Amino acid sequence: MFKSCIRVVCLLTASLMATHVLSQDLSGWSDKTVCRLASSQQDDPQYLQEAKKRGISCGSAAAKSTNKTSKNSTQQPASKSIFISDKTYNDFLNLPKESKVKSCGFERFKPNWQVINKDLAPRIKGFNSRMDNSKSVEGDYSRNVRDSYLESITYAMVSEDLELTEKLFSKLHYWASKDALSATMQCYSNGPQSIRPACEGEWSDPEGQDLAPIKDATVMIEIVMSLNYVYKLYFSDYQPEDKRHEVIKRWFKSFNHRIKKAKDFYFGNFVGFYFPNISIKHSQNKNYKSMVKKMVKGLDQWTFDDGSLKNRTTRGDRALWYHHSAIGEAFIVMEIARTANVEIPARLEKKLLKAVELFNDAYLDHSVIEPWAKKAHNSQASNGHQNFTPINWVSHYSAWFNIFQLRYPEHRTAKWLNKVLTSQSMSLKIAENTGVTLGCIHKALADSSRE
Repeated sequence: MFKSCIRVVCLLTASLMATHVLSQDLSGWSDKTVCRLASSQQDDPQYLQEAKKRGISCGSAAAKSTNKTSKNSTQQPASKSIFISDKTYNDFLNLPKESKVKSCGFERFKPNWQVINKDLAPRIKGFNSRMDNSKSVEGDYSRNVRDSYLESITYAMVSEDLELTEKLFSKLHYWASKDALSATMQCYSNGPQSIRPACEGEWSDPEGQDLAPIKDATVMIEIVMSLNYVYKLYFSDYQPEDKRHEVIKRWFKSFNHRIKKAKDFYFGNFVGFYFPNISIKHSQNKNYKSMVKKMVKGLDQWTFDDGSLKNRTTRGDRALWYHHSAIGEAFIVMEIARTANVEIPARLEKKLLKAVELFNDAYLDHSVIEPWAKKAHNSQASNGHQNFTPINWVSHYSAWFNIFQLRYPEHRTAKWLNKVLTSQSMSLKIAENTGVTLGCIHKALADSSRE
């Protein structure tokens, strides 16, 4: 009788210590996730109890996980993401929750389910070459759905909200089960004919008002791959035995044949399709280091000694915008290189620092970029004025702002960014091109290093 009473008291105590979110069954979580939470939330005994129940000493869980790598692997087990090493990601995850929420500006955030629940469309159809008719494009609202979804994943990541994580995972599974976006016309191919004939001929109208299916295909790939990238980082070890994973991975794989092979480096189109092709090899556990080396070499060739970037800094009234987006791609290339242990040439780094300074100075005074902009490559003349969104509202490739704050904290541009960027900066919330919010991760780590 006395022993029974003790059992009852213990059970009541344990139930009082568990919160609503943590009361859910942890049996589906991977060893790595359980160990990370046991380490970062030592005041909550549930994770440690789960680890003990499994017989793992939370220092060996990662090694245990990596031993499951396929026997057909051609390289050592890679990080979960091509964009960030597991060490950097885990350093971020192990920061105090309150610090992550504050650094990334999520104090009063609520997921926008009204937008997310519109769901991804069956297809994208109707863009013209200039892409200035988005309001009339079938399925274009999918970009808004994707953005709200990515923002919510970032929030779930920093807030450690497991209930939200499940809802977002379930939503991704729903889209995959419906084969969302797959009815979009295929324009690219990974075969010898990289662009299908029916999709050639964009800009046949000098004003860009001609229909261009290749734009539909590009937007579709951007949406699907951004979700793929964030899935691999955030959901790869979430309830690994859950059969929903197979549906999601099968959906992502179904788009692989629609992705053009990466050959020559160029800015735009996910750096000449290098990002998605590297990700595909990463998913197949194949060695992609040679592709990263080739990409870094191409970046070096397209970055000039004066800080300008080929076919970007010369884009007339949009020169500052294209210069910025190319810097964004460049800094993601360098993060991919770091993650793959590929050396970054010192001369390239030096040239990119000049490119950053050129952006900084031109943002404050548009005339600074005029010597390049006046060439008006594929654009209209600038006449000394640049069409550029206020910096806090830039989400397109804007993660470089925060990567730069961490990597070069003493540089004058890093100090300027510290002053002008607010906690509501879109660089912290959404990453359309990489899915993974590198901005939030690097900003939180930068803030932590200054404390």
